[in-house]
Amino acid sequence: MLKTIKSFYEFIRRLSGDDLYDLYLENHKKCSKKHNLMTKKKFYQATLDRKWSGIKRCC
Repeated sequence: MLKTIKSFYEFIRRLSGDDLYDLYLENHKKCSKKHNLMTKKKFYQATLDRKWSGIKRCC
């Protein structure tokens, strides 16, 4: 039962994007080119800027 709840929680975190910073940290550890690590606040701001910059329309 506890395993099912944990996997559901991880699924919801992945679906909502709440685990993006955790994934960023894992990838940063694996990366051969070490770049400056962003803080959580800067990471989410960069994510929002990337998502909402530019034209977002179909026509």
